[in-house]
Amino acid sequence: MTINNTTTNKNKVVFSVFSRFMPLMLKVIPGATIFLILLKIITALLPVAQIYIIKELVDLVTSIFTKRQGIPSDVYYVLSLQALILISARLFSYLESIVSYRTQQKLKYYFEHLLINKAAELPLSYFDRPDYYDQLERAAFGVDVKGFNLVNLMLTIGSSIITLVGLVSILWSFHWILAAIVLVMIIPNILVNAYFGKKKYSQVMTQTPEQRKIHYLLSILHSRSSAKEARIYDFVGYLTHKWKTIFWKTANEQYELRKRTDSRMLLVEASQVVLDIGVVIVLILFGSTGALTIGHYVSLTQALQQIQQIIAGLGYSIAAVYEESLFINEVLNFLDLEGESSEDRNCKFPDKLAKIIEVKDLSFTYATHTTPQLKGINFTISPGEKIAIVGENGAGKSTLVKCLLGLYLPNEGTVLFDGVDIRTIDPKSMRQNVSAVFQDFESYHLTVRENIAMGHPNINDDAYIEAAASKAGVGELIGKLPNGIDTELGAMFQNGHELSGGQWQKIALSRAFMRDSQIVILDEPTAALDPRAEAEIYDNFATLYEGKTSIMISHRLSSCRHADKIIVLHNGQIIEEGSHETLLAAQGAYADMFHTQAKRYAS
Repeated sequence: MTINNTTTNKNKVVFSVFSRFMPLMLKVIPGATIFLILLKIITALLPVAQIYIIKELVDLVTSIFTKRQGIPSDVYYVLSLQALILISARLFSYLESIVSYRTQQKLKYYFEHLLINKAAELPLSYFDRPDYYDQLERAAFGVDVKGFNLVNLMLTIGSSIITLVGLVSILWSFHWILAAIVLVMIIPNILVNAYFGKKKYSQVMTQTPEQRKIHYLLSILHSRSSAKEARIYDFVGYLTHKWKTIFWKTANEQYELRKRTDSRMLLVEASQVVLDIGVVIVLILFGSTGALTIGHYVSLTQALQQIQQIIAGLGYSIAAVYEESLFINEVLNFLDLEGESSEDRNCKFPDKLAKIIEVKDLSFTYATHTTPQLKGINFTISPGEKIAIVGENGAGKSTLVKCLLGLYLPNEGTVLFDGVDIRTIDPKSMRQNVSAVFQDFESYHLTVRENIAMGHPNINDDAYIEAAASKAGVGELIGKLPNGIDTELGAMFQNGHELSGGQWQKIALSRAFMRDSQIVILDEPTAALDPRAEAEIYDNFATLYEGKTSIMISHRLSSCRHADKIIVLHNGQIIEEGSHETLLAAQGAYADMFHTQAKRYAS
């Protein structure tokens, strides 16, 4: 799905977003939403009432001062009303503040939860596209603030219009020309704010890739993982220069837009000052003829000042509604992305593989590539068979296993599990029957228990977790940790216990043993292990995966002796297939690779 073009009709965008977002507000926070609407209506009427009170109070005080008489009871009545209005205004401001804050927290939770779920259900292919990360960053950028701001701005506009109508009515009741001047003030303010609101949004859309690069460079310069190389290779100066260049490019673009916006607003505000002075002159002229009292003059000038503030705020709010709507539109577009699950993928994975796994004419091309990574792949796997996939870097080994796992759907051909097409299998059903350890496995800075149990989140059985750890050869290590399986791992948080690369890899292997899956895929499962630990894993290979269909990728061909079948890939195609002994006897590519590695150990 593509990002909406900034030339989209703004009224249509605002209406579309608001019509979708407001029902969400009423769903997530119904009581608070209704309360805020009522509060805005009430507070909109307070300034109008205050203008009437000021007029009456000034006239009463003027009469007292000129006639030098006692204070009439009307003064106390009017002062009581003024006190009530002022106290009410502060009370309503307090209520709006705390309700708005709580509302924003609930919206933050709701939308972040939606984004988490959506990101989890999207096909893995999305994560190979740079435009996806741009869209995700825009969707995640202050979604709670943006969402609440949109509704709050709409309510503020409604409230401002109510107040404005009331104040303009006061001016109109005295003379229509005063109301006409006020209406002339509104138009340029709104137009300038709306125009530059659109420009600001367009700039943010354009700068998203550069902003992501800025964040990425900062993460390299700040992170622990790159700290060693940064010191050894002394590349901090180079990356700092690169960061500085992009930072100031985007900052200067933002500064130029801000200058243009503020200079236009300066002209608008200057013209409003001239109009204000004109209105005051008109009021003085009327006053000189006795057509208005001092109370009228004070109340009308205060009304004029409030109107000017409302116009400025209204122009900003209307422009901001458009801007916020476009940002929220990014969130809604992201949530509308098509996930893995669909009506066409509703078949269950076979309860127990009994026949065969068939890979038929499978071809796959990454979204960012023009040439296929896999071309015309054909082979079969029997239930319980142990397969090894070998080949040079870039041959397509990891891509192939991701296709077998259903993480990528092939562009051509298919994979059949006992005759069930992978394109029709429900992704959740598929994942419940497979487990995998990837060469780029994650090291979660959580407890040992959480790291291992994530292989089967529904199991919280210590004995089960310890058994999985023992199979991966990490049981003894866990026993030596300060808090056993409840020890925090990694150096990111306080009291975290850092592990070596090989120890982290054993923890990752433990996750795979947590799930009693039918298919186990190991993508370079021992790359970070020392030779003894590697030999231990492979020597126990047959026992550990007894009865399981296992697919293993390895560069260390000595491990392939445990496999029932070896598949050799080259440039995305199968060039050899057979057992270890058969391929050695064939004196082909596999035999060359095996003997080359063997010489390294023999020399």
